[in-house]
Amino acid sequence: MAAIYLIRHGQASLHSENYDQLSPTGERQAVALGAALKQRGIQFDAVYAGSMRRHAQTAAGCLQAMDCALAPTILDGFNEYDHEEVMARHRPEFSDHLSRSEYLSKHPNPNKAFQIEFELALHRWRMGEYDHEYAETWQHFSQRCKDALDHVRYNSGTAKSIAVFSSGGPISIATGSCLGLTDEHIAELSWSIINCSVTCLLFNSKKMTLRYFNDYSHFEYAEDKSLFTYR
Repeated sequence: MAAIYLIRHGQASLHSENYDQLSPTGERQAVALGAALKQRGIQFDAVYAGSMRRHAQTAAGCLQAMDCALAPTILDGFNEYDHEEVMARHRPEFSDHLSRSEYLSKHPNPNKAFQIEFELALHRWRMGEYDHEYAETWQHFSQRCKDALDHVRYNSGTAKSIAVFSSGGPISIATGSCLGLTDEHIAELSWSIINCSVTCLLFNSKKMTLRYFNDYSHFEYAEDKSLFTYR
């Protein structure tokens, strides 16, 4: 069977004007992941990525550390949903970064406060009652992620070791599809995915199965604990 390695991007720039770029920690995570994959003897013979900047930056750092010269094939289907829009539809005042930062700064645990609001925002989006307010509905997002995965599965020729650089949402959709999970459980999966973690799927012409989910052992046992991040 062939393997697809779904790799979440490194830490992006949360609460900044441009989230879609790696932080310095994210850049180090990508290199550390590549070094770990090389040490394990993993060699990719096909590479895909979403079209977001954080996907490209993660791929570049990881592949360089692996001494892999392959250039990623870009598939927009592996892009993350627009979390800014999802949050703004739930809390319109959060569309302004300054207002959001001021709100979060008043809480003793800003990260926890953000997580609570974001879970509520995602639930509102996922339920479908307000689909007319969103540029992309949950159902459309879910289907395009599945379509992108199918494209890789059926268009990678003889490749046996395939990398996909993406985000937590598409990785959760892919995992949930393999396991037959509900939308609610798929959404829950996304909260646990570590930056630059690896989820591996095995497939042949008849089926696709989950080999392992959210492997971050390359950070768990590393000396630099700052590389272990959720966002």
